[in-house]
Amino acid sequence: PPHADALLRLFDAKDDSAVKVTLFRDSAAWCPYCQKVWLFLEEKRIPYRVRKVPMNAYGDKPAWYTRMVDGGKLPALELDGEIHVESFDIMKLLESTFENDPKMLPLDYTKDAARAEKLLGLEKDLQRDWFSFVFYPIKGEALEKARENLVDTLLEVDKALSETPGKWFLVGDEPSIIDLQYIVQMERLIASALYWKGLVIRGKFDYIDQWLKAFEQRPNYIATKSDYYTHVMVIPSQNGPGYSVPEAREVANLIYGLEDAWKMPLDSCHEPLAPGQLLDGEEGARHEAAFKLISNVNDIVHFCCRGAGEPGRPSFHAELADPYAEPNYDFEDAVNTCLKHVAAALVYGVETATSNAQRDLAGKGGSDELRPDWYEYHDDDGKLYYWNEITGEITYTPPTQQLDTCLMYLRDRVGVPRDMGQAAAMQLRMHLNWAIEIMASAGIPSDEE
Repeated sequence: PPHADALLRLFDAKDDSAVKVTLFRDSAAWCPYCQKVWLFLEEKRIPYRVRKVPMNAYGDKPAWYTRMVDGGKLPALELDGEIHVESFDIMKLLESTFENDPKMLPLDYTKDAARAEKLLGLEKDLQRDWFSFVFYPIKGEALEKARENLVDTLLEVDKALSETPGKWFLVGDEPSIIDLQYIVQMERLIASALYWKGLVIRGKFDYIDQWLKAFEQRPNYIATKSDYYTHVMVIPSQNGPGYSVPEAREVANLIYGLEDAWKMPLDSCHEPLAPGQLLDGEEGARHEAAFKLISNVNDIVHFCCRGAGEPGRPSFHAELADPYAEPNYDFEDAVNTCLKHVAAALVYGVETATSNAQRDLAGKGGSDELRPDWYEYHDDDGKLYYWNEITGEITYTPPTQQLDTCLMYLRDRVGVPRDMGQAAAMQLRMHLNWAIEIMASAGIPSDEE
């Protein structure tokens, strides 16, 4: 099945000698332009290899890539030894090179081709109105006008979807290039408009909802789909900062993991899971998270130790990216013990795992002393946050140098779909909070007097 970890996709090819295509995509599995090409290859069932390269916001691109691709652009595609860039051009090239079904782009000079051109223009209007609403520092009447413009354009998109007998923008049983152009933008629009402006899009436009649900029934899309939290943590590094309004604060806190949003019992009403994300139920999601944790445990332990270490230099635009951070290995054994208990809880359930976890972890979180240059403040809702007077960084996670901070560091950096699917990520974040709460507790009574 499609998966963010897959580096070779053969489909019906007998072996890798038949693979003519290499996709160079971002290692974070977030780039919208990479996602389009990734989806196209999956929908078209074109055998391909994957090589992962960091986006500029996440780290330095390797020298071999910047020598090969002018400007280090992502995505890039190698076909028969030639390098191609620009996602839409890549998809058109693949469509003309691989003539197998499904047909993803209408032939020139047809009625569908004219409709496709019109829809591409509407997609650009949608992006313009999305950016004006979320990423411009406007208030009052200007903000209301921007909201109206975005809603009006969404209504046009909804109307366009109503004009075909099926679920897609063009006539046919499968999504086209036009649908891929829209879905990667709509996914990010829905998350960012809700987080920064409190604008609910899901459930408000009948045909858009039908179209989204059609995508969410496709394993190819589910494998590439991110979650709201990952989106809003990365989007500012690509589009600039989003500007919040007070009425968005409640749902923004839930997306960010505040208000006990990532604690048991899990309530995901602000971002409901699609049926395709819960094929194996809650237990399957827990086991996926446990597998990812156990199968890479040594690297994850070292990664967690960054939470008690020192920030790396240089820094990068993505808020949670810190590839050069220096781990504090004094916490290595303790973090390893914590993650063993988290894995046990994911596999066997917290009811079974809590007693042993309390014996090993209770009271071990550490002190609440902040690192140098960090100070605590309260936001307009009275919630505690922390500000670094040197870097200007703001976080709601206490910037201490202790064991529980190591788990918080991991919790806040679980990315979807890079690390795991959305349902599994929700379970891992929640179970990490379960361990953090145990560390903050006083422990269980001893049998000895």
